[in-house]
Amino acid sequence: MKRFAILGALVIGSALVFNPAISKEPGEAISEEDWALYQEGINPGEVFAEEEGGELFEKPMGPKNLSCASCHVKNGEVEERVATAAAYYPKYDKDAGMIINLEQRIQICQSKHQNVKPFSLKSKENTALTTYLYYLAQGTKINVDITSPMAKEYYEYGRYVFTLKRGKRNLSCQVCHEFAAGKVLRMQWLKPLGFEYDGIKGTTAADHWPAFRMTKNKVQTLQQRFQGCQKQAGQKKLPLGSKEMVALELYVKALSNGAELKTPGLRR
Repeated sequence: MKRFAILGALVIGSALVFNPAISKEPGEAISEEDWALYQEGINPGEVFAEEEGGELFEKPMGPKNLSCASCHVKNGEVEERVATAAAYYPKYDKDAGMIINLEQRIQICQSKHQNVKPFSLKSKENTALTTYLYYLAQGTKINVDITSPMAKEYYEYGRYVFTLKRGKRNLSCQVCHEFAAGKVLRMQWLKPLGFEYDGIKGTTAADHWPAFRMTKNKVQTLQQRFQGCQKQAGQKKLPLGSKEMVALELYVKALSNGAELKTPGLRR
């Protein structure tokens, strides 16, 4: 099992800019326990991945008393295809007959193999298992397929969702992460989601999600972060797992193809 990474290494790897002016004050969303972890240099997202996600991975469930580990641990190690799977999602799934993300694949495994009611996509349990699998995949290069016919369709649809202006403020993802790249929003520099746009170096945005949000005091997946942006933009939130969200995730993650996963990340 991996050991907890120190915050310093994560800061370098994820290009996290921590603002010392943001202090812990009463009433903020950060718990005393997690604030202590920040000061000790520990990423609470990794603690969540190991302690909660890892426990669920090992937990027997259903009439056959099967755990994820029952199928995917060989000689004491998580098999390679599962330990690196996070780098390749969203992708086509033959059981679903369409492109899905990792959270949905967990649901299929629960339903098909464990014969249990799947954890909902917004549940802490699904997020924990997802984060654990991303944690195992740390260092694996992102390689989302965008060449097969269905993947091309989803990529183009994801680009459409990315550029579509909607909501009270008539905003799109593109407005902030392409047109406004280099400007400041809520005390943070807006960077493009790819490696480079119009001469401005990007952040390979998908390489650190799921991430622990300090202001939310919890880990969020990439699609959950999309929903947060949509809410802030005055848009109706797209449902988790919808074709629109999966396509948007595939598009954004494909922009980070070739980058190594640094998951779970740490974000303000």
